[in-house]
Amino acid sequence: MTNFDSQRLPSDLELLEAQLQRRGATPVINEVSLNQLFCQHLQSGGSRTRAVLALAAGTAAGLPDAARFPVALSVELLHQASLVHDDIQDQDPIRRGQAAVWQHAGQPTAICLGDDLIACAFEQLADLPAEYLTQLPRLTRLLSRGIGTMAAGQALDCQWRPGSRTSLDEYEQIVRHKSGPLLGLPVAMVLALSEGSDDQVAKVLQGASSIGVAYQLADDWLDREEDKGARLNGYWVIRERGCDHLEAERQLRGLFDAHLDQAKQSVSGLPGYCVGAFNELVHALQRKYPTLKAAA
Repeated sequence: MTNFDSQRLPSDLELLEAQLQRRGATPVINEVSLNQLFCQHLQSGGSRTRAVLALAAGTAAGLPDAARFPVALSVELLHQASLVHDDIQDQDPIRRGQAAVWQHAGQPTAICLGDDLIACAFEQLADLPAEYLTQLPRLTRLLSRGIGTMAAGQALDCQWRPGSRTSLDEYEQIVRHKSGPLLGLPVAMVLALSEGSDDQVAKVLQGASSIGVAYQLADDWLDREEDKGARLNGYWVIRERGCDHLEAERQLRGLFDAHLDQAKQSVSGLPGYCVGAFNELVHALQRKYPTLKAAA
């Protein structure tokens, strides 16, 4: 095994991007519009964080390219499907500076694209080398349960209405389900292919759910004015408890740091690539949201 290093992947990312363009949506009976839509959607950019985690963790775990890429493609296609569907549900007209899929192609077509990408995410696992196929049922369950967990969190989020008086526990449950699975799946699937135990995989997913809460807390801090009275937002959940702005910021910072600490504790003692992947996520959040670092 080698150390986890996501910076040594330029050629991997080029290959991944080419495969995403080719495998993103599967035309059926000469129907090509979904594939064209997906290619346009990909052009909006994105960090491919989940795919990078899978590729880097796979390299560190000693997996061959033929095993790393199906996992990376699977989680990235699922992530892209979630973005397409989320934009519809949130009625966001813009995705990274360009029109969201539903905005220029209509909601029904965007729903169909998201469904196709989910199906394609499962299809990637069929490309695993024969020696890894014994883990296919396990990977399929991980993918399916991740989708189910995300769907449950998104449904709860969509049910939120102004004046709902959501508690902090309720808020954390929603965002934990909504954001955590896709951050944990890349590492959990590599761990499963490397014959990690069910208990080890569960610890990865548990830690990822804490990362998901921290991610959403930081996002909510940045979007607090835009979200006020319109969307579920952790900052306003705290303010509804009678806190002023400074106290709400202090509590939000504390929760952010506590969840990142919980995430790191969850993978303590697991293979080094699991720890490395989580450190990468934690550092990325701390760089992206420096205002939420704990006060010295």
